[in-house]
Amino acid sequence: MTENTTDLTAVGINAAFSVPDSGDAPAAVYMIRGGWAVHYDAAATAPPQRGNTLRELWPKLPATYLSGVDATCSTDTQRVYFFKGSTCVLYDIAKNEPVGGSAPVQIGDKLPGLRNGAPDFTQGIDAGMTASDGTVYLFRGGQFVNYDLDSDAVLEQGTIEKDWSNADYPDSEVYGGVAAAFNHPATRNGYLVAPDGKRYTECDTDPDSHRVTSGTKALRDRWLYRTFLSVVDDTAGVLWVFDADTGQKIRQSQVGSYPGGVAISPDGFSALAPVKSSGGGNGSLTLFDITAGTPKSVTVEDSWPYRVAPVPDGSAVYVATVFGTAVHAIDLATGEVRSVEIGEQASGVVASPDSTCVYVSCRTTNDVAVVDTATVTVTRRIDGGSKPTELALTPDGATLGITNPDSGSSFVAIARTAGGGAPVPVGVGRDLMGIAASPDSQQLYSVDLDSKVKVIDIASASHVGDIPGKEGRRLSAVAVSPDGEHLFVTDYLGTSVQKLPVTGGDPVEFPLGLTLTQYAFLTVSPAWG
Repeated sequence: MTENTTDLTAVGINAAFSVPDSGDAPAAVYMIRGGWAVHYDAAATAPPQRGNTLRELWPKLPATYLSGVDATCSTDTQRVYFFKGSTCVLYDIAKNEPVGGSAPVQIGDKLPGLRNGAPDFTQGIDAGMTASDGTVYLFRGGQFVNYDLDSDAVLEQGTIEKDWSNADYPDSEVYGGVAAAFNHPATRNGYLVAPDGKRYTECDTDPDSHRVTSGTKALRDRWLYRTFLSVVDDTAGVLWVFDADTGQKIRQSQVGSYPGGVAISPDGFSALAPVKSSGGGNGSLTLFDITAGTPKSVTVEDSWPYRVAPVPDGSAVYVATVFGTAVHAIDLATGEVRSVEIGEQASGVVASPDSTCVYVSCRTTNDVAVVDTATVTVTRRIDGGSKPTELALTPDGATLGITNPDSGSSFVAIARTAGGGAPVPVGVGRDLMGIAASPDSQQLYSVDLDSKVKVIDIASASHVGDIPGKEGRRLSAVAVSPDGEHLFVTDYLGTSVQKLPVTGGDPVEFPLGLTLTQYAFLTVSPAWG
């Protein structure tokens, strides 16, 4: 067992602001993380309308601001303050241009009332938002000020813990400081984002009664993520991330040679890829920050980590090793690796929806090991067929689809996770490569180097139809959109990802810009950006 002391989780957002209605443009909320921002309709509970770099969204910001800012503060107009270090700039979002010049100005020059009223705030600001009366709140550490932009005067100052406290929420995470803050346009409601940038509390922004008004909630539950498609070349190790709806290419980067799969981390910020050792030593798990473009890695005590599955609760990632005998549980908060012997040729791994166990297919023992995530021990084994390889688990956690790709007798085995009885084989093709489950847990989709995706009905354990891709393509990987309306497939030596309507229709292609060395691995999941 190798112990690492690195926190492998990514930080969340570090700035946010809102703007009111402007002509045909509805009120909006923007969230910023490094050099990337997402744009939400403030009135909707829906994924963001777009996500882009700061350079693409607001190209006239100072050059030093385009890689990221420390904070933002909305006003009751389309004008927003951006802060970095001891400087700031006022920017008109509607006109997409700075106000009064593009050069950064010292905070004390732009907001002169801070010099005497709250001099520490001239050195830097963590967050800001509009109050319900048109004044603004600025936050620094656990301190805050209420500032009147018209009179350039500090109206109030104090601590979040004392002056925003609510006896119903005595231990709020935001009392010691916030990563971001923003108001909901045209209301008294506001959001104080906890220091991790992933959680928030609601608040009343009225200067006469400002206070925390809720417990801590996950930011993504209210401000939903977009659905991303991640693709990795199984030999060259090139990673692509696309917006699954529009095909916008978010990222193209290198994660290392011979990755064995790809997944998106439970917090939605990183793409995960196990990578083979380059020199015969231990391999690793790469955690690639999708919007920041930066990698972290953790050692896996095996030369070829092969498949990866994050536990939905975010506690760990499990990595199976095709030529080893163990599966490795990597704690995302500490980087600690715990290993459990499961048998040789662990070809596939999936986590249960309730995070209590993972399933690992073992080709040498012809079964699927069930690993308890609390103890990291094998608790039982499920018959997997003749050579169980790839796994798909239905979202209800009840059924495993297991590819058995032996030449001449290939089939998909349908097994119940509750155990009992042999799996039911369904013949669908000779060279089974990939498998996925529908969101309603009713169907499985498999690909086998044919140009069509095979549809398997779980209840009847039968091949009930095909979904055609581009003629002549040899499909080798498949993933399903969260709404179940589309499949995503890649093909052997392909140059694109095909997006196939489940109900039929012409495919849409997302160009990769490169030719796959051989095959690719796919995953589709909500992610930040």
